[in-house]
Amino acid sequence: MEDNFQEELEKLKKENEALRNEMSKASEKKKRKQERTKKTLSWTWSMFAGASLKNNFNQWFTEFHTQERVSPNTSASLLTSLVKRFVRVRLLSVILLLFSIFPSLVSLYILIKQNELIKTQNLLVEGSRRSSYSYQLAQVLDDIDDGYSTKTRRRVISLCNVLKPYRYLDEDGQTTVYYSPERTQVLIYLINSGMTNAQLSVLFDNIDFSYCDLRNVDLSGRYLAGINLSHSNLENCELNTANLDNGDFSYANLKNVQFSNGRAKNASFRNADLTGAKFTKAKDLSGADFTDAEVDETSFNLSDISKSKGL
Repeated sequence: MEDNFQEELEKLKKENEALRNEMSKASEKKKRKQERTKKTLSWTWSMFAGASLKNNFNQWFTEFHTQERVSPNTSASLLTSLVKRFVRVRLLSVILLLFSIFPSLVSLYILIKQNELIKTQNLLVEGSRRSSYSYQLAQVLDDIDDGYSTKTRRRVISLCNVLKPYRYLDEDGQTTVYYSPERTQVLIYLINSGMTNAQLSVLFDNIDFSYCDLRNVDLSGRYLAGINLSHSNLENCELNTANLDNGDFSYANLKNVQFSNGRAKNASFRNADLTGAKFTKAKDLSGADFTDAEVDETSFNLSDISKSKGL
């Protein structure tokens, strides 16, 4: 009986000791939590108020409770610290705002670039689709070789009406240009096919050859009367002794073209770029319209421009 009582007593002591340990751990944990909370609040206050503001507050409250009046220097120091803290907080807000705006600006820039790339890709796909007319173009050019007929003329006119300009990569592989390479190919083929001026005149009256890319092409002596080459690029072209009567070259790039002993009666050069062009001994420029054309460094040596417009 006594042994059982002793065992129960030892058991109660152990349980009591375990409870004391648990209570001690809980108390220690609570104490640490309170210390962390206190440190956090103190750190937060220090971050917000700053060391100087905190010291000035302590000084002001100390004098307020221990003296009859607070000294002006203490009040001035407290006010100065408050102003500094306000400015610092506002500056921090602006910095945080900038940091939040910067990712948005980066995302917007990336989105704009992606849209540009998508647009360029779509244009190139459209250009590829339109360039599929090359097979039909080859057939028409073969028909011209076989002999010019009414049927061939109609096929040429019908085909050229669907050869619209489009954007494609230029020779540098980076910039895009807006021309119709197929129209250019047809035009060069026609003027070199041996057709008579009358036959070419009928075609020029019915075919739109605007937006052709004729850079560095030699068109000397060619019959181009009545042709529509508006918005085309004829930079560095040779047009010596060519017939440009009644032609439309408005908004065309005619930089550095060479035009000597040729005709351009009633031709339109409105808004064309004639920078560096040389019109030498032009036989007939009467009625030619140069309104709003760019004529910087343009030479009209021995050419009569008295009956031209816009000069």
